[in-house]
Amino acid sequence: MLDWLMPKRPDYWAFCTHHLHTGRFVENQRALFEQVKADPSIHKLVFYRGQPDDWQTEGAVNYQAVQHGTLKAFWLLAQCKVVLLTHSIAMDFSLRWPDGRFSVLKLNTSKRVVVNLWHGIALKRLLQTANSTIRQHTDRVPYRTQERRGYAGLIASSDVDSYAMAAMFYPLNYQQIWLTGLPRNDFLAMPETQLPLYIRDSLQTIRSIKQDKKLIVYAPTYRQVAVSDSAYYYQFTDEEISQLKVFLRANNALLGYRPHYFNNSTEFFNLEQYIDNKLIFDMSQIAVPEFSALARECDLLVTDYSSVYIEALYLNKPVICFGYDIEHYRSQQDGLLYDMELAFPGPVIEEFAQLLPAIQERLNASPLQIELEQKTAKQLFFKHQDCNNSQRVIISIKRHL
Repeated sequence: MLDWLMPKRPDYWAFCTHHLHTGRFVENQRALFEQVKADPSIHKLVFYRGQPDDWQTEGAVNYQAVQHGTLKAFWLLAQCKVVLLTHSIAMDFSLRWPDGRFSVLKLNTSKRVVVNLWHGIALKRLLQTANSTIRQHTDRVPYRTQERRGYAGLIASSDVDSYAMAAMFYPLNYQQIWLTGLPRNDFLAMPETQLPLYIRDSLQTIRSIKQDKKLIVYAPTYRQVAVSDSAYYYQFTDEEISQLKVFLRANNALLGYRPHYFNNSTEFFNLEQYIDNKLIFDMSQIAVPEFSALARECDLLVTDYSSVYIEALYLNKPVICFGYDIEHYRSQQDGLLYDMELAFPGPVIEEFAQLLPAIQERLNASPLQIELEQKTAKQLFFKHQDCNNSQRVIISIKRHL
């Protein structure tokens, strides 16, 4: 009732921290905040749960951090004309209880400019395009589907990406898609001196570890083990780790392990057990908050069906897909939107025995070869390849005020 009756202020913009890692303020939300943080005409409200990290918001004016779930938060959120999402209203602004339950705040979208800054370019089938079992699991909160009708905008990175996003976010219609590019990609392209301090700190941390060595990053996505009984995480054997370490020493290289932030199982990738801070390093979100810092510093990225590889393309970095369960993933987990031969400009391998030779070949490939191989994928995923994505989103927001 308060939300429906309260007049909305166009200068009140609601940002939110990560819905799971509730103290972290990163990615598209942060990139957009960085673009407007020095603008005194915008009152920037960052809603968080729990205890916030040190966000290092140097240079921010007319800015306020607000603990979500308090009376103060309800009062301020009710006044916000602009509401920015990473996933959905149901996830980002829900009230969460200690026993794991949550309550959805059904915000009035008709009086607001609600923009979904979806956190990545989708390679996986999500929401309405996901396999039936996964879709039923996602749709267990009906409001997540209903709220899409009220978005002023959902950002996309290219024409092809816009079609995929419109299909996944049905019943949203195509006119709600904003072809702006992803704000977080600004952190890939902008000069280092213009980056936020916390990313510059990450770059220095990575460089102090890397020194004169090559950095190989392994960044796999999560598996739907809570929904599919036969889904599983890859478990490296002691022998495979021994082979990996011999390879790293021979190639003057290090491995940085960056698991997906969503650990939905007691059995996860076991690579973290082998972190020794000599050849294998922790480069998780706690150690390096933004993937953009790793993308800028890595020499090669190994992933699977995570869209982080598309960020590597932004910087012409070679990529490898270690798709040990690719057929199962296609048929019984999220599924894939694109033919990997078209969308993934690098080898797609299914066995560890193929992995080290593939890494060797990619490390030896010339920059020109990598650039030529990535040309089609870049045309597929990027309309813009610059550091103005955040500015395009802000221009679109202001058009709707």
